Amino acid sequence: MRAVGHRHFVAFVVLLLGIAWGAHTAFSQQPASGTQAKPAKTSSKTVVVQEITLPEYSSDPAPGPSLQTYQKDCLLCHSNRFVEMQPNFSRAVWEKEVKKMVDAYGAPISASDQLEIVEYLVSIRGPAESK
Repeated sequence: MRAVGHRHFVAFVVLLLGIAWGAHTAFSQQPASGTQAKPAKTSSKTVVVQEITLPEYSSDPAPGPSLQTYQKDCLLCHSNRFVEMQPNFSRAVWEKEVKKMVDAYGAPISASDQLEIVEYLVSIRGPAESK
């Protein structure tokens, strides 16, 4: 057991030395105050910049039945974005998820509020309608 503790201590010291060395080299390469920085040498390689578009999520909850109960009980721990990013689940899955919040994580949600929350979640993130 002592050998494991000793190895952790040695690894921690090595990590600290690495951080200190990195900070030393980063600061030693900066020009002294009052001097101009030299432009970096450029290579002949073409740099390609990739652009991505991230999805936008409203911070306002989607309208639905029992919205106030959802806001009161769920947004204590979760952001609205977190909930809206979830996949579409069936009523049975949402019931299990809400029950898990109460049983496993101790969410103070009454049985009647649990039913209302499930109703809301199914209305905004329930099964996709068949076309």
